[in-house]
Amino acid sequence: SINRSPSSLPSFHSLIASIADALQSSTSPSHTTTKIMPPSTHKIENAKSGRSKCKRCKEVIADGELRIVTEAYSETRDMDFTSNYHTQCFKVPPRAMAGVSPEEFVDEHLEDCSNDDVLSDPETLAEIIADITLATNAPKKKATKKKSKADANEEEEDCRPAKKAKKAKKKAPVKSEEVTEDDDDTSDDSEKGDSSSASSTSEQQWVGCDSCGKWRKLPANTSPDTLPDEWYCNMNTWDTCFATCEAAEEEGA
Repeated sequence: SINRSPSSLPSFHSLIASIADALQSSTSPSHTTTKIMPPSTHKIENAKSGRSKCKRCKEVIADGELRIVTEAYSETRDMDFTSNYHTQCFKVPPRAMAGVSPEEFVDEHLEDCSNDDVLSDPETLAEIIADITLATNAPKKKATKKKSKADANEEEEDCRPAKKAKKAKKKAPVKSEEVTEDDDDTSDDSEKGDSSSASSTSEQQWVGCDSCGKWRKLPANTSPDTLPDEWYCNMNTWDTCFATCEAAEEEGA
């Protein structure tokens, strides 16, 4: 059976009220916490090898060269991040150290871990402060508008040299000349009148070298159509005396 006595009602209402108070307190702005990032540390030291690169200029920092090392801890990744800089590339962090001058940064925030305690030497100290000052006060590079893909392709085509006309394939150059051979057969002396000589006409084929331009005779019954589109003297297999570009051009060419 359900107990409906009046004595049970106050405890029920008090339970509802306590739950409402708990929800209100959990969403109240006064209970919000601000995540505080741990501060970065900065030190100056001599590079232990020639493998590290400057984060700003991307150039290698030579072995033994002075460098400024920044170390910071990332809570999201639960790991330390290290960045290396040339002294002339390091800028005082504009957000974390707003209003801090290069002199104050070197004096209050830069730990000297160098081999020779360079911050104790007035001359070297002045050079380091001058390098940081120059880098910190350097004007920011203006952001360039990102080009669209079409503009980039158009610019690339404009800069690209004009394409040469495609070389048309050509047959090996040939020329012909008429060579007349006298027929040795003569008519009978007993026959009257005139004697005539029969002649047969043949066409001498030539091929030109695509390297030296000299002409070479083709053997009889050899068609230029059987030769490759590009022909050179060293492809002359029928007359090895003229199988080089150094050989003189044949007579009759």
